[in-house]
Amino acid sequence: MIPETTINEVRERIDIVALVGRHVDLKKAGTIYKGLCPFHDEKTPSFTVSPTRQTYHCFGCGVHGDCFRFLVESQGRTFPEAVRELAAQAGVDVPEERPVSPAQKAERQRQKDTARRLLDVQDKLAAYYTNQLFSDRGRPAQRYLMDRGLDRRAAEAFRLGYASGDKIPFQAWLEEHDIDRDDLVALGVLVRPEEGWSVGQRLWGGYLRFRERVMFPVVDLRGEVTGFSGRILDPDKKAAKYVNSPETPVFTKGEQLYGAYTARTAARRAGRVVLVEGNVDVVMLWQAGLEGTVAPMGTAITDTQVRLVRRIADRVVCVMDGDAAGQKAAFASLEPFLAEGVQPRAVMLPEGDDPDSFVRREGIEAFEAELADAAPLLDLFIEKVAESHPVDPQGQAAALREIAPALGLLDDALALELYRTTVQKRLDVPLTLVDRAIAEATDRRESARSRRGPPDRGEPPRPGPASFEGPSFGGPEPDFGPPPSEPFRPPPDAVFGPAPFGPPPEADFGPPADPGVVGRRPLFTETAGAAPVALRLPGYTRKLFEFLVQYPELVETLSTRMTALAQNGHALLTHDSLTAFVHNLHQEVSRTPTPNLDRLLSKLDQEGHRETVAFLRACQARRPDQTRETIAQAFAEALARCEYHCWKSELNRLQEALRTALKSDPERGRALNIEVRALKLRLVELDRRIAEGAH
Repeated sequence: MIPETTINEVRERIDIVALVGRHVDLKKAGTIYKGLCPFHDEKTPSFTVSPTRQTYHCFGCGVHGDCFRFLVESQGRTFPEAVRELAAQAGVDVPEERPVSPAQKAERQRQKDTARRLLDVQDKLAAYYTNQLFSDRGRPAQRYLMDRGLDRRAAEAFRLGYASGDKIPFQAWLEEHDIDRDDLVALGVLVRPEEGWSVGQRLWGGYLRFRERVMFPVVDLRGEVTGFSGRILDPDKKAAKYVNSPETPVFTKGEQLYGAYTARTAARRAGRVVLVEGNVDVVMLWQAGLEGTVAPMGTAITDTQVRLVRRIADRVVCVMDGDAAGQKAAFASLEPFLAEGVQPRAVMLPEGDDPDSFVRREGIEAFEAELADAAPLLDLFIEKVAESHPVDPQGQAAALREIAPALGLLDDALALELYRTTVQKRLDVPLTLVDRAIAEATDRRESARSRRGPPDRGEPPRPGPASFEGPSFGGPEPDFGPPPSEPFRPPPDAVFGPAPFGPPPEADFGPPADPGVVGRRPLFTETAGAAPVALRLPGYTRKLFEFLVQYPELVETLSTRMTALAQNGHALLTHDSLTAFVHNLHQEVSRTPTPNLDRLLSKLDQEGHRETVAFLRACQARRPDQTRETIAQAFAEALARCEYHCWKSELNRLQEALRTALKSDPERGRALNIEVRALKLRLVELDRRIAEGAH
């Protein structure tokens, strides 16, 4: 982890006005600087930067932060990436995360230097291909782009280029820029001949991977060109339609999204990423005004790409091409999204259409309307599977086995219960069979995972920069960071850093102590005598109850807050059984300072809430990580996090209603918009309270 002293030193050395000024046109106004907010659309400047406080703040949408937060929110960096990038600019050495030997340190530095050198070569290559495109040599590629309807502005924004495959100009370019042959080989641009290198020939007898292709540079969230995707010009030529860079020290296809860099700002403002299949679709939609669009470059979406999507925005709409391959690709992405806690929506285009052809024919407004009406991808998947199997026992069983793995990945207990019922009705099978299929699918997944060992996930599955939706509020949703009562200790791969504001990551605080409770299972079951199943809860709710069962007197604070929330109080704790436990505990504490938790849990068990009892007993078994002196503030923060997400859910509900009302009932839409604005202000205020320590 990066020491706090290093973080503070970088923060003190960085000129935040200069940093923000690279992205925002700032004008001095007294002791501060003002400009148009980069996180939401506005015409009157409400975005301010304070050089004395070294912070920025928008009075329009409420975003606030320091130099690190600005890079995280505007550029999609992880917190460690932001610290290291700014440390390099400020001339501050970042200590190693753990003690290493001199040899290990030297090897790390060698790898870092190699990566930097290769990225520099990639950037020069992109410039070379772009120059080729706009030269006379690039006429074939220019005609192709014009035929597709792409203009120069779009070509320049995405740094499109042309690889003719002609060795003569490429050799001249190499000599001019003193590019090393081995670097080109490492990047997969130059391929070694089978007979070996020949000094007397051009390019030493090697051949160029990209020939007669339009070049699409793959640019990551940092703005670095990590690889290329080349689209062949001659459709009759017997060659792959697209050729991508091979795996290199700086490029792994399954870890990149085409268009991520150009999409990042617009997607955050909209609170939504649009996922399409092809590179050209991304560029065409950007040109038409839909800038928050990315593509997985012709591969089935990976877990890493899903986490990258979440770093950009918290919602995703998958656009299916109107053919079997398009549907297959979209449905293949369902489980990776659900595994990361994302419930994607999807648009199924008419047969034979892709986003490019649809927008050409119907216009971007019609495409936007399709996105607004996008259905949950899981709903479309259930319907597709149900239609593809006969209505007989064998067909029903096959359909159930196909759907169950996706249901087993749902981490929203309410959604799971609703989908259980949906599947039961659609397939006309008993609910017990749905639960059994989910349990079997979960067991298979866990067994496969245990055989593979722990996955190397790169980054923890935390929500990326989320966004408030709606017409008046945009930009990324900040993170809590650590409790204010503790010194900052960012995990090595933390997505966000120590900015003291925003809602928490919905990360679990660790599995329950009882191993029998661990694992994904259906929340409810009608199977008699079945073992209790795991209660799906976000980490902040789990932490709240760990505190509560270890310090029962805290129930007074919780009950008071639930009463203050009135009709929304019941939603605070996610499950009715947890609300019942809190009510019973409050009554017990009012009678005696030493409540009998075992008796309360036994009563809850008799009422049929076995999964809740298992969860609470696991909370009892956890070792307390707070003292009597610190528990009050820690509990208040956990409670504030629960309240934040309670109101966030209410905000999502209101915004869905607002979108519908704006189309059919403008008067109701105006009233709902007032409610949405008021609720956003409430969330900003709660955000501020949490930043001050949840007092």
